[in-house]
Amino acid sequence: MIHVFHGDDSFSIHEALRALREAVGPREAWDSNISRFEGDSFDLNKFAGAAMVMPFLGERRLVIVHGLLTAAESQRPARRGQRARPEPATSPHAQLAGMLEQLPPTTDVAFVDGALKRDNPLLAALGRLGGKARMVEFQPPRHEGLEKWVRDRAAAREIAISNEAVSLMAEYVGGDLWQMSNEIEKLAVHAGGRPIEAEAVRALVSTARESTVFELVDAVMERRLDAALAHLERLLRDGSSGQSLIAMIARQARLVALAQALMRERVPQVEWGRRLGIQQEFVLRKTADQARRFSEADVRGLYRLLLAADLAMKTGETTDELALVDLLTRAVGLRSPSVRR
Repeated sequence: MIHVFHGDDSFSIHEALRALREAVGPREAWDSNISRFEGDSFDLNKFAGAAMVMPFLGERRLVIVHGLLTAAESQRPARRGQRARPEPATSPHAQLAGMLEQLPPTTDVAFVDGALKRDNPLLAALGRLGGKARMVEFQPPRHEGLEKWVRDRAAAREIAISNEAVSLMAEYVGGDLWQMSNEIEKLAVHAGGRPIEAEAVRALVSTARESTVFELVDAVMERRLDAALAHLERLLRDGSSGQSLIAMIARQARLVALAQALMRERVPQVEWGRRLGIQQEFVLRKTADQARRFSEADVRGLYRLLLAADLAMKTGETTDELALVDLLTRAVGLRSPSVRR
């Protein structure tokens, strides 16, 4: 069977490959029956030598090819405004497809790639194999689909989880299924057989702490010193170090500044996640909101104060907590009487 796994959801691709590996047979048979090839050094003859033989002391053979379809997009660039012509029968892609037509029934071939263009020539060639090729595009789940994924994942681990906890997980983590899987495992250990509730998600999920950083940045930009100090106290109480807080606040200030640049360039918001390197919808939504509500001068001012606080911590000029209190009071336009420079 031929499998084509592609898309942005690398976690689900990893899970699909794991199922194919387990179908090979016992783990001691994997070395003899699983072969791997890379697209940038793919050799058709070596591929045939791995794919066209019977399994040895196992149920099936598995051949995994990484990046070959992505490589195909750069080998034959299409001219603007010109339709791609069908490839001749002697082309490497056609030869590969012809070889796959003769694949033994005991061999699975998995082509693994990231996001692909719709006019990918090799994708088209594999698609013409019909029922012999299983084409699956994996995209990170969103909204209701993501909440269903969380419920299904928890159910597979025989873990009970409340609806509110599921909603918070989807909001905090977003479509990063690698992180989501890790957070579910962490919550399961913490719950110790009890249902996972919203309180545990707020306390333990990594992005929940990042949510408090958003609230801290909001309070600073809105000149609410009492609220900013309360958020700072909570983060310190939860175990955040001064340096880690400086890094998290600085990262958010930088993302807001970059988002403001995208606004000036009139970049559509659907492109922001890719441009900013943000996968979680919650983080992207909060960043976009802050970019619209706060002035560019405020963001630059906060960034300068962060650099000063970072330097004070690293040189030992003051303690982490006092440096952070000084940072917040300066950021809201006040002067901390307890800190001397």
